[in-house]
Amino acid sequence: MSAIPKRQRRKEKRPAEIMAAGLKIFSERGFAATRLEDVAEAAEISKATIYLYFDSKADLFKAIVRQIVGPKVGELEALISAYDGPTTDLLRMIYARVSMIVSSSDVRSILKLIVTEAGNFPDIVDFYWNEIASRGLGNLAQLIERGITRGEFRPCDAEATAQSVIFPLLMNALATEVFGPKPQFATNRFFPSHLDFILRGLAANREA
Repeated sequence: MSAIPKRQRRKEKRPAEIMAAGLKIFSERGFAATRLEDVAEAAEISKATIYLYFDSKADLFKAIVRQIVGPKVGELEALISAYDGPTTDLLRMIYARVSMIVSSSDVRSILKLIVTEAGNFPDIVDFYWNEIASRGLGNLAQLIERGITRGEFRPCDAEATAQSVIFPLLMNALATEVFGPKPQFATNRFFPSHLDFILRGLAANREA
């Protein structure tokens, strides 16, 4: 069986190379200041080549989000749907996976871009909400409702409680992205402390 020609191998990998270059430039300059010419230069291709794969700068950004974050959300959904053990154990597993996701430098860069560019590019914000954020919150609310139904968690507003779980994780990631890896934001301190806080708050035998 003959080897795949180098040119063909490069062509198959080109969308991933463009997305990697795009995320790098977006992270350095922000969405508004990034030009597709800059991305093309970083990917060592022509600007015209980008248009073979992506219709616009926004289309490129959406593809990056789908490639980096989308599959991870899908994996969480599959785990929640398939797991039949104690809900506390499931929450611990989901929390550990989400912690790893938001600790990724690529995901932190995307979160920072969403926050900083929200006012000028509402289409991107709507996209991220529909593709990622609303799904993530919905999955977590479903998990909490599961625990309530089984008598493992105390009754509460599952949707509001889901925000109490995920928003501090996102804020820790954003703070790290903005200020750098300060000791105060160390994940080996914050994540266990926050998870303990959540589990104690949800415990069915918690005194009112």
